Amino acid sequence: MKTYFPIILFIMAIVCSCSSEIEFTPVPPTPSTANSDLLISEISTAINTDAAAGGTRPHYVELYNGTEANIDLSNYAIGYFAVTDVGTLSNWSFPTGNFLVLTNTLAVGKCYVIASPQADATVIKSDITWGTTSATNANASIPLQLSGNSAIALLRKDATGTYTLSGNAYKIIDVFGSPLIARVTTTGASSARNNIMWTIAGEVGDTRNRTFFRKASVHNPTTDWGKSKGTTAIDSEWGISGDRAWDYSNLGLPTK
Repeated sequence: MKTYFPIILFIMAIVCSCSSEIEFTPVPPTPSTANSDLLISEISTAINTDAAAGGTRPHYVELYNGTEANIDLSNYAIGYFAVTDVGTLSNWSFPTGNFLVLTNTLAVGKCYVIASPQADATVIKSDITWGTTSATNANASIPLQLSGNSAIALLRKDATGTYTLSGNAYKIIDVFGSPLIARVTTTGASSARNNIMWTIAGEVGDTRNRTFFRKASVHNPTTDWGKSKGTTAIDSEWGISGDRAWDYSNLGLPTK
């Protein structure tokens, strides 16, 4: 036993010097690339009296669910507001007739399209139509006339919201256009319908007859139209088609 005693003591010393704690380097979670909420993903503007529009109103608003869950659309509404000059700034308002409370459920990765009843249904596939059916009505205050001077708001039910629609409180979460941001006079062809517009994505001449696509890099709705419209094609949240070159190829699909 004496022969092995020093060996036993040596082994015990090694064991006692070892720590039973195991260190782990934490691995940070992978950031989610999902959108935070429903957002406006595509818009088409056009002056229906323009020869290229063919006497129709190819006006529509597309919403996209890029979140990680199905969305109950009954918690959302679309609001419409037409401006009448370049400089008057005013708060949003949605009198009866100028908002649409949505219905149904929108699945993950799907789009929901709201179109003018006068849009060509063989070209513009929509989930619902909304707005005037008059081809001669020049009253831009009546939806859904997206001729460059009309703003669209996406609203969500919220107990703290300041807009009451059909007896429920809502707040604005996303916009295309805004009565709070000044417009300019177009340098394009004069129209009896409308000659004012917002500059968007660096286009300062004419945005009245275009298709606008929300960039795929945008994951959050915003009420800051001044920032989201941008001043250049790079800093804008929106891509834009050529003048009178409406592009419906991505309608109903998320922007790639």
